[in-house]
Amino acid sequence: MDESTDRSDTAQLLIFIRGVDDEFNIIEELACLQSLKGKTTGQIIYNEFFEGLRNLNAPFSKLCNITTDGAPNMVRKNVGFSGIFRNQNPNHDVVFLHCIIHQDVLCKAAIDITHVLNVVSKLINTIRSRGLVHRQFQEFLIEVDADYSDLLYHTKERWLSCGYAFEQVWNLKEEIQDFLKNKTDKWSDFKIFEDKDWRTDFAFFTDLLEHYNKLNKKLQGKNQFIDETWSCLKSFKTQLFLFYNCMAKNDLTHFLRLKSMSPVNENKLKEFSKALKILHTEFQTRFQDFKNIQSSLDVFSMPFNVDPENVSAELQLEIIEIQCSTHLKQLFLNSTKLDFYRALPKAEFPKIIAHAQKIMAMFASSYVCDRLFRP
Repeated sequence: MDESTDRSDTAQLLIFIRGVDDEFNIIEELACLQSLKGKTTGQIIYNEFFEGLRNLNAPFSKLCNITTDGAPNMVRKNVGFSGIFRNQNPNHDVVFLHCIIHQDVLCKAAIDITHVLNVVSKLINTIRSRGLVHRQFQEFLIEVDADYSDLLYHTKERWLSCGYAFEQVWNLKEEIQDFLKNKTDKWSDFKIFEDKDWRTDFAFFTDLLEHYNKLNKKLQGKNQFIDETWSCLKSFKTQLFLFYNCMAKNDLTHFLRLKSMSPVNENKLKEFSKALKILHTEFQTRFQDFKNIQSSLDVFSMPFNVDPENVSAELQLEIIEIQCSTHLKQLFLNSTKLDFYRALPKAEFPKIIAHAQKIMAMFASSYVCDRLFRP
């Protein structure tokens, strides 16, 4: 579920539902696409949510997970959507998750890249928005045999887009500087390119965004189960802690652009190290809701490795049966998770199958909503 503002400044609420049938076919359907007038309160979103379920005749009793962004009208304890849902349905066990796509909000809250982003955006717009200058720049890149043939537009609001833009400008920085100095009268607007501190910040942010974009590529797209998403997030969180420790020791192994700026000012290194620590803490805090369902995810993703005593009582006997079957162990090793659970005998493992269907039905992100909001 996602609520965003379109280009006409109208709030749009999108609700997709995801289900898994008895044959383990995964179905995703649009439950609600509603323009919201005035203030978009948690109560309004709650009402629209149930209207969408009614329109699709979706059984409320089967609802096991709701994934939203981190906006106050979604997550506030008593007046946000999730708070109202819990208060109105105290006996319904639903897992609430924050959408992983909205890490943009998390990262912007932890690290301020505005002073670099504004210059890069202005630079790209200066070159791309003027037809003659743009053509001259393309011709210039051909003349100097540059690795890129152009600069791409990007969206300032999206870190993924920022990362691509930063990488391009960094790789073409010498050519851009030469072009602006010798082919245009715009160099005076971009002399900050020669400032060592600014360029050091630019290098650090470009390296960091490259790591961040690698994570995003792993997280995007359909047919990814929530256990895989959580593994990616845990890996990146651990990498951030490694980056922080390395930066604190002046080890720039994983920040090669920053390393190329050596020697880097000691105060800058402390600043970058602090930023990485803050970002690590934000990841650790923001995705606590995934950690809360770790045991359920373990049963789904590695049923042969979990300790039966540490899983819910209703699953214990079936887990033991699975773990003692050589045939099923071989099947698990040679199959995808989807094919493995599809092949389990329903009469023997009804609870494990129901558990797997529940996990497979969970949205780890609002990517389907994101694609409609940002085609």
